[in-house]
Amino acid sequence: MKLKNLFNGILIFLSGLGLAQNSGMESKSIQTNFTKASIKAFQENSQHKLNEFYEYLNLYSKEKNEELKLQIKKNILHLAQADIEIQDFMDNKSNLIDLDSFLSKIENKSYHFEIISASKPIDLGINQWINPYRLKVTQNGKALEFDLKQIIYFEPKQKQFGSHSKSVWELKLGNQKSEF
Repeated sequence: MKLKNLFNGILIFLSGLGLAQNSGMESKSIQTNFTKASIKAFQENSQHKLNEFYEYLNLYSKEKNEELKLQIKKNILHLAQADIEIQDFMDNKSNLIDLDSFLSKIENKSYHFEIISASKPIDLGINQWINPYRLKVTQNGKALEFDLKQIIYFEPKQKQFGSHSKSVWELKLGNQKSEF
């Protein structure tokens, strides 16, 4: 009898832990914090982030001033997750490379990146979706087009404002997926 009570006590304790962990996940879920209209607005804004990302890549690829190039690189890194992988447009295969390697490859090469069409975002998970788009990459008058899918992450992050801390939601670009 004592063993049965001990077993039941352990089960209740473990189920309580599971519920506590689950409730933490729900509070960090986009659906519990925002309306459907707000989520749609964030998804539309993520396309603007993607456009901004490529505008910075255009600047970085052409910029000769090292100090300015460093500032542009910081802005690019701020838009993306730390471990992001990008399509290697200089390779005819569908290889993905880390962002630093990609930036090294386009540096001083005068590439021009332009999103020529975008499709409706596709829900992927609790706080992420995919933005499909068609990208035109031009260098020396030669243009190539790629169909890509960019994973977008939307998650809360604690930020300090003086002595106060607040949870704010941030859009970050994740890995690309190509369709060759």
